[in-house]
Amino acid sequence: MVQILSATFKDGVFKPDERPALSDASRVRLVVEALDADDARRRAESWEILKQIWSTTTFNSGGDRLTRDQLHDRH
Repeated sequence: MVQILSATFKDGVFKPDERPALSDASRVRLVVEALDADDARRRAESWEILKQIWSTTTFNSGGDRLTRDQLHDRH
């Protein structure tokens, strides 16, 4: 199982922002990526913008659907 959690490193200990779905004394592998506060804020804002676009936009251009041969024409 993979979980992605944010945490704060303080006094030599990683303190997660939320409780992971693990039993006590579970062994885990940590991959640490430092988060800049501005990066985290921009990432959250970007994700919200993407969700808004997805909810209001369709990807159907109304154009012709190309056949496999037309898509792979190499002439």
